Amino acid sequence: MKKYWLLSVLFLTSFTKLFAHEDTSLSVIYTSSVKNLHYLDKNMHVFIDSNNNVDLQLLRGIMFMHLNERPRPKGFKKYMIDSKMYLLFWINNDEDKPRDFFVTPGIYAKECILYTRINNDYPWKEIPGQVVPDKNENAYRYFTVPPGTEMQILVRCSYARTNVIVFKPYLINPIYLDDHISKNHNEWHGVNVFTYLLCGLLLMMMLYSFANYVQNLKRSFLYYSLYSLLIGALLFLKAALHERSTPFNFFYEEYLDYFLQMSGYIFYIGFTRMFLNTPVQYPTLNKMFVIAEIVLGLFLAVFSALYFTGSAYPNLVAVENSSKYFLIFLGIMYVILGIVKRNRLMNYLLAGNVANLLFGGMSQYLISYPSSNLFPDAPLFRQSLVYFEVGIFLELIFFLLGLVYKNKIELIEKVKMDEAMKLEAEKQEYAKQIAVLSAQQDERSRISADMHDELGSGVTAIRLLSEIARKKTKDRPVEEIDRISYNANELMTKMNAIIWSMNAGNDTVDSLVAYIRSYASEYLDNFDMLYRINTPSNLPKLEVSGVKRRNIFLVLKESINNVMKHAGATEVTINVHFSDNNQLIVEIADNGKGIDAEKLNQFGNGLKNMKRRMESIGGTFTITGTNGTRVTLEVPL
Repeated sequence: MKKYWLLSVLFLTSFTKLFAHEDTSLSVIYTSSVKNLHYLDKNMHVFIDSNNNVDLQLLRGIMFMHLNERPRPKGFKKYMIDSKMYLLFWINNDEDKPRDFFVTPGIYAKECILYTRINNDYPWKEIPGQVVPDKNENAYRYFTVPPGTEMQILVRCSYARTNVIVFKPYLINPIYLDDHISKNHNEWHGVNVFTYLLCGLLLMMMLYSFANYVQNLKRSFLYYSLYSLLIGALLFLKAALHERSTPFNFFYEEYLDYFLQMSGYIFYIGFTRMFLNTPVQYPTLNKMFVIAEIVLGLFLAVFSALYFTGSAYPNLVAVENSSKYFLIFLGIMYVILGIVKRNRLMNYLLAGNVANLLFGGMSQYLISYPSSNLFPDAPLFRQSLVYFEVGIFLELIFFLLGLVYKNKIELIEKVKMDEAMKLEAEKQEYAKQIAVLSAQQDERSRISADMHDELGSGVTAIRLLSEIARKKTKDRPVEEIDRISYNANELMTKMNAIIWSMNAGNDTVDSLVAYIRSYASEYLDNFDMLYRINTPSNLPKLEVSGVKRRNIFLVLKESINNVMKHAGATEVTINVHFSDNNQLIVEIADNGKGIDAEKLNQFGNGLKNMKRRMESIGGTFTITGTNGTRVTLEVPL
């Protein structure tokens, strides 16, 4: 009904005007007035065949109206798109030579054909040679006006099925055509510069994301690289094909830009799902995103089916607008869930989504209402693409911030995991060492028990038998029997020391000090010697390994033996005490003749072995010979 209403308005408006150029002499174009470019708004009449079934030869003047008088109802573009447009003007060559011209109904005009006739009594004839082969521009057609001739020129065309079409009819001097095309393409108020810069950023993000996917096989980076590729391609083609009337640009504006945009959004939603791990972290949000991917896929499939089957343009607009309203609804729901969840990583993507949603909405509003007063009058701010690109740019910035934050979190988690694995490995190693030590302790206990039970009884028997033999031969002493008795006693003492050191139950400071006190007092009681053994009343509750106990005891034993053999002392003092850092200190001091430091080598390997034993357990051995001899043993516990 709207189409027929438009035809009625056109018909009634033009009915009172005569079509003959005698009454519209101001509409005639004289070739001498056309230098480079002539805008046809004052010279052109228009007829819209909304049913696409008007016979060319049946066109009558009453069916046309002047271009400046055409109505501009809301939605006028869709009648232009779905209709055949007939544009009529008169041209008079008032010069003495032929004049050549190009005519265009506008950048996005296609299927242009030029017709001419001398007057209303002649049929329309198609102008030959109007398509110039080396000009790949569908909106420009060529014709020649002979000298002294007036011609009616009829342009039949249709327009690309896109809302970016602009009705701008021009008459162009051929020498100015290339400049005109170049000027239309390049004069975009700086938008193309910003677009190419943004395309470069998207290209870098695509390469970065794909490299991350190749290294880590994370699908989130694959999806983002595809999103960057699709949106980058959309913007690059928008700038590269700007104001070009080529078949590919028609296809891009009609279908490809929507395909790239919707496909990009589908991959961006997939990226968001993988990046936030919504299947695990946010199941409700994940379900919403999955449904959104399916719905956008359906929108794209329906749009493709309608486009390739030649459905009416309003149907395409309805699908496109519905998908954009759905994206707005999805963005609002995402914002609400993001506010509820209050997750910092989600907030970064949420901020990018809000920016994309806000500026994308501004872009869509400017497309729908290009004459709105809500935007500044500067040409740059009247370009809808600018706002769309600002939204993409801000989304990119917030994605990078989110990526940095996520990498930081993953690095911290990786360090924690590495530390946990290291700690677990150390625990396992410690458990192995504990098991080995436990097995060693068990073996030591077994050996010490066997030595006590088997060897101890045998040595004791030898000792008793030697004592019995000594008593029986008291009248005739036998030196060998005395030596057997002595060696048996020594062997018993050494064996007891070994058994004591091997018994894990004696691995304490209490046991070590008690054994030192017991042995020293028992040994020194056999000599006419004054001795003192000083030990602290409160001993630290520390463990001392069997190896340390054995080496400390043997060095102490050797030191006491040296006092009795070499010192010529009448008094000996043994001091046992502990430093603040749990270091055991044992001092053996006598009042004998002392020892000359220059003659220490005369004592052979004895002192060297004592020093080596202490060093083997991380201790020190020192000996001084002033006012008697003082031996100091220091061992960290």
